Amino acid sequence: MSGGIEQQLQKNTSLFDKVLDGTKVELTKKNIEMADKNSINVVNNGFAYDEYFKMGGTVAKMTFQSTKNFKDFVKNRSQENN
Repeated sequence: MSGGIEQQLQKNTSLFDKVLDGTKVELTKKNIEMADKNSINVVNNGFAYDEYFKMGGTVAKMTFQSTKNFKDFVKNRSQENN
């Protein structure tokens, strides 16, 4: 990875200028449908993921950091069930 990308990921900021962030803009079904790929930052908790996917959100529309957090969330949840 290039140095600039690594620095942005360490700062936990998006690589993309136009980000729909649930803390700044209320995520609605219409906002999610209009969003570009890799542009939505989803809060890292089970309730937020459930609501996001119920509204039609996909992993492809999540930012890189949100996707990484979701992967870790699913992994931890599956370990708790075993």
